[in-house]
Amino acid sequence: MSKFALTAECVFDGEGMRKDVAVVIDGEHISTVVPISKVNVPLRKLGTGILAPGFIDLQVNGGGGVLLNETPTVEGVRAIAAAHRTFGTTGLLPTVITDTPKVTKAAARAVASAVDQGVPGVLGIHIEGPFIDPARKGAHPEQFIRVPSEADVDWLCRLECGRVLVTLAPNRVSPVIVKRLVDAGVTVSLGHAEATATEALAAIEAGALGFTHLFNAMSQLTGRAAGMVGAALSSPGVFCGIIADGHHVDPVSLRAAIAAAPPGRLFFVSDAMPSAAGGPKSFELQGRPVHVVDGRLQLADGTLAGADITMLDAVRFGHQHLELSLEDALRMAARVPAEFLGLQSQYGQIAPGFAASLVHLSSSLTVLETWIEGTSSR
Repeated sequence: MSKFALTAECVFDGEGMRKDVAVVIDGEHISTVVPISKVNVPLRKLGTGILAPGFIDLQVNGGGGVLLNETPTVEGVRAIAAAHRTFGTTGLLPTVITDTPKVTKAAARAVASAVDQGVPGVLGIHIEGPFIDPARKGAHPEQFIRVPSEADVDWLCRLECGRVLVTLAPNRVSPVIVKRLVDAGVTVSLGHAEATATEALAAIEAGALGFTHLFNAMSQLTGRAAGMVGAALSSPGVFCGIIADGHHVDPVSLRAAIAAAPPGRLFFVSDAMPSAAGGPKSFELQGRPVHVVDGRLQLADGTLAGADITMLDAVRFGHQHLELSLEDALRMAARVPAEFLGLQSQYGQIAPGFAASLVHLSSSLTVLETWIEGTSSR
């Protein structure tokens, strides 16, 4: 059936909740949103709950027992995307963290092939490192951290993997290189750095558009040194991903950031690892054991090593613990990350011309069904 309509108790269109309307889907796209009484195509009534734009997760290291660094193949990418779809994510960037050039390039080839093959939900790649600061490495292995060579920059500028997001340290990568990447169509995010606010602001001036997992692995805001956090919150044109799991950042700090940042600039990321989305609660990260301890993913020395959540968990946490309205939490899971990635005319809203990538949520915020470009998960 190429043309049909969906309706639910509420439809969240990316702006607000609407009742008594139906979403008309024609192939891969939304045709229109009309009152139920005016539907003239087959109508499926979903019943109670909310029909909303599908979640978009821009930092997905793994899920369902698979880690991109360990399985940099099309099959690995497909498995990660499928695992997260079960929890409402209909668009994502598989993320490769700091590793050898061989692994990083294999991950990029895998994502490029996945995009070419139309693997559902794969929008591109997030390359997080190796061009970061050892002083704020987190769980990234220090032996692979380095500054970019001319060949590295050329390779990044030529990548064809759908959307390309790169996290780098502004005190290790010059504004000249940042501008080259941005001019080539790469989205640059700043993170994993003990950088000054001046260094971060210079990268923003050169075109960097965001900050990776705000507060985590970066210089903090103090009274006499604004750091990366201060640069992020004082720059109205940039976006910030946040990990809302109750472990990476204190909820009070997240509420302060929400109050300080301009509306529509903070968005959720899962930073998910293989344990998320139904995976086992222990795995290896580049030969190092990682365990979930009271909901916290950590190395043997206690260092956080990604997160054990999905975007659905982030939405729940935002609504229940960060004093966000459900509408704001849903926007931070779909519309805002779409805008950051330059896909605001395709994803994140239920409106004519947008991709029919949707999630049906129960009133208790469980996922009942998803659609990716008009195709149901049922």
